[in-house]
Amino acid sequence: MNPNYNITKQDSIQVLEVKNLLNEMANKEILQAVQSKIDEGFSNFVVDLGQIPYMNSVGLNFLIMLKARSNDKGGNVAMANVSTKVLELLEMTKLRPIFQVNNSVEEAVAALLSHN
Repeated sequence: MNPNYNITKQDSIQVLEVKNLLNEMANKEILQAVQSKIDEGFSNFVVDLGQIPYMNSVGLNFLIMLKARSNDKGGNVAMANVSTKVLELLEMTKLRPIFQVNNSVEEAVAALLSHN
């Protein structure tokens, strides 16, 4: 198990729990794991940011790349447990409208399932 992330499955949704998105090399590793899930046929992801108090451009880039890969396969990305600081960053960068933000993983999973 990788110390930076964990991927589990709820229904047909992949739940990606991330612990750190500040390191570009670690993020590439997470994206490779996500890509293997996409290659297996999964396209909907919930990103649990509960352990991420703040984020920088490296983390934003990761989220944008994940969303693009998911969208390419007809899927979507929802975020759960987003901190105030991360929400402020999404607002400041005008990226807030492209991401679905939910209060919990369960809420995010339900939202993605209802769009399928």
